[in-house]
Amino acid sequence: MEAAPLCRDCLTRAPPGAPRCPACGSPRLIVHPERDALSIAHIDCDAFYAAVEKRDDPSLRDRPLIIGGGKRGVVSTCCYIARTFGVRSAMPMFKARALCPDAVILKPNMAKYAEVGREVRRRMLTLTPLVEPLSIDEAFLDLSGTERLHHGPPALTLARFARDV
Repeated sequence: MEAAPLCRDCLTRAPPGAPRCPACGSPRLIVHPERDALSIAHIDCDAFYAAVEKRDDPSLRDRPLIIGGGKRGVVSTCCYIARTFGVRSAMPMFKARALCPDAVILKPNMAKYAEVGREVRRRMLTLTPLVEPLSIDEAFLDLSGTERLHHGPPALTLARFARDV
């Protein structure tokens, strides 16, 4: 039997086959036949540097943002708005500027990203002591046996984590 879809936004379970959450109307439903049986997670924060900059400067929220620098440099990362113009990580900056001339371009602030990465890691460690870091914003987590602690299966715990981070 397939698990009921779980809304990523309000964490409500939806009826099987529902296209949207009945509680909040979100289309962001987690559906997987083994969702509640899985306990190993891979967490990777999307467009991490750009997300940190947008968090810290709300005026960037609806603007294309590229993290990189110099005319001869490359794009470290970019937000999803910039990606709609064809900008990608590791792309030469001159090409990114040509594809998205209205983008805000910021030089990387590695000290800030490292601190935010440490905070994300601290939050991961509140879920389980079994965290295997891969990078500043990425890790594997073993959530085996944490159901009683977190009052639900690992998928629900991870959905809460994603919503809160």
